[in-house]
Amino acid sequence: MRTFRTLAALIALSAAVPSLAADPPKAPDPSREAVWKTIDGFNRAFAANDPETYFRFIDDDIVVLTPSNPYRIEGIRDDREEFEFGLRQGYGRIGYFQELQPRIDVFGDVAVVTYFSRGSYGAGDKSTTLYLKETDVLVRRGDAWKIVHIHVSATGN
Repeated sequence: MRTFRTLAALIALSAAVPSLAADPPKAPDPSREAVWKTIDGFNRAFAANDPETYFRFIDDDIVVLTPSNPYRIEGIRDDREEFEFGLRQGYGRIGYFQELQPRIDVFGDVAVVTYFSRGSYGAGDKSTTLYLKETDVLVRRGDAWKIVHIHVSATGN
């Protein structure tokens, strides 16, 4: 009986004391989820060395900055040419790719996604693991999100 009264007292006390639990989880944000779905599909196609799927996520007016290129790539035609050239030469071939610590900020019809990445670049025994930082800017085009800007830089490691 004593155990029962102690348990009842603890239950009553816990109901009277404000919760120390963390804030409740935020409600899902459909825009953020749609942006992440775009980035996830884009990165999966990148990791699969699949230009057909990869370029479905890219806007015609894409601008790309990468650490391996001293020039800005402008437009989907030039971006695709560069992407496919790297695959043919082998240095653009991806063995694996992971995005780490993604952050998604949505501002109406514009979204900014930043993350770190690590991946294996190159063919066979010539592959190298790289650690990079990436910022992707997307715009809403009708019901879809399209990537209009990609900036990749080295982490310094």
